[in-house]
Amino acid sequence: MEFNLGLIKSENQFLLKSFNNESDDNGKILDLSELKNSNLQALFYDEEQLENEDLKAALLEDSKYFPIRSLKEINSDYDSFQSMPLEEVRSIFSKVHDNWLLQNNVTLLEELFKVINHLNGLWPNDRTTFFEELWFILKANLGAKSIRIIFNDIQIAKKENEKNKLIQVKIEGERVPNPTEGGELEAKIMSNYDKDFNSGFDIAEYSKEKGQLVITATIKKSPVVIMAEVYEMSRMQKAILGTLFTGLSENIQ
Repeated sequence: MEFNLGLIKSENQFLLKSFNNESDDNGKILDLSELKNSNLQALFYDEEQLENEDLKAALLEDSKYFPIRSLKEINSDYDSFQSMPLEEVRSIFSKVHDNWLLQNNVTLLEELFKVINHLNGLWPNDRTTFFEELWFILKANLGAKSIRIIFNDIQIAKKENEKNKLIQVKIEGERVPNPTEGGELEAKIMSNYDKDFNSGFDIAEYSKEKGQLVITATIKKSPVVIMAEVYEMSRMQKAILGTLFTGLSENIQ
């Protein structure tokens, strides 16, 4: 599956390179402000060039979206990284991503009851915020390139002679969640997985080769479909997320 890596060139610019199973592009130089709009899976920097404290603080904030590592940690520099063979880059990315993913899962495990109670508090009156925050949790703990969550909601009637309507809402994105009302596709997806909503959490489909994952879940009897592009799916990830969804349905304290 394709992954995108960033390499800070200076305090004002960074190199963005995309890699797939067969090749990589030559990359493009972007203004550092574009980091906020880039779907990176990892970012590397040169410690000797990074002396700006404001920039360090900004990178620390971005570390919740993707791993950020020093080139010194991988025994490389800017020029060497640019010309590095694909297999070596893929190996480095896998190690960096796996370590970041492990840290995210350990953090969620340590704060699990706190997270469950917080989300359960949002459920009754702020359903969209509930799923936006769940989106961020899934993004970090699946290490996903992209996440789409589809769930049912009630559209309140605007006129006296109208009835409330059951609709699907989708929250999707690569870096941040974007909630919008679903259409025929989302209704069809929910219908397609109708028989899979018997348990609180289940891996309905997973292709390691394609990096495609579909999770079906039930939160307080309400069905949810989660579709993600992932680089791996471990037993630990499945166990932690399974416990999370159990808590969201059973109000674990």
